[in-house]
Amino acid sequence: MYKASKADEKLVIDIIAQSFPSNPSVLSVIKNDKKEPQRMQWLARYVFRTALRRNAIFISSDRCGVAICYRFNSHKENLMDYWNQLVLAFTAIGIERIFKVLKRDNYVKNQRPKSGDFMYFWFFGVSDAGKGKGAAYELQRAVFKDAEEQGLPIYLETSIAKNKRVYERFGFEVYHTWNYISEGITLWFMRRK
Repeated sequence: MYKASKADEKLVIDIIAQSFPSNPSVLSVIKNDKKEPQRMQWLARYVFRTALRRNAIFISSDRCGVAICYRFNSHKENLMDYWNQLVLAFTAIGIERIFKVLKRDNYVKNQRPKSGDFMYFWFFGVSDAGKGKGAAYELQRAVFKDAEEQGLPIYLETSIAKNKRVYERFGFEVYHTWNYISEGITLWFMRRK
């Protein structure tokens, strides 16, 4: 396992984009049109660039898995962050959807601890070629070790029931559930102390 650098951009974006189409929460954010695959790539690029600035991207030793986890209050947003968000709005979300997405994002952020003193597990994915070969376990251990060394709990959200059950097996508990009725999505807010 190692931390990603700019040189890993294509690899990380490809793994993230492969994982997005099965994620209801992601599908509710991007504009659904004929450019959806390209919009997935733009969203994955945004995730990579944001996480890289936080030094938060873990890559499995076989280069088949990616985890993004960072200390939530460790990074102050700057002009580059705002620029990346603006590019995301135009490329992946679509201007007509931006207020809906911002409202949803605000609700999600308000469910997390106000102190911001926690690790935020933003993304976890393994390429199709790497499934069942140990990449997921290696990344899970690295993220947990990082959180334990800092003495911090880990928070995450998931809209995939199967992932919720996996996280529960790894010691996460649901502390809030949101039925996002307008999108037909249930979002589980989870933490591991």
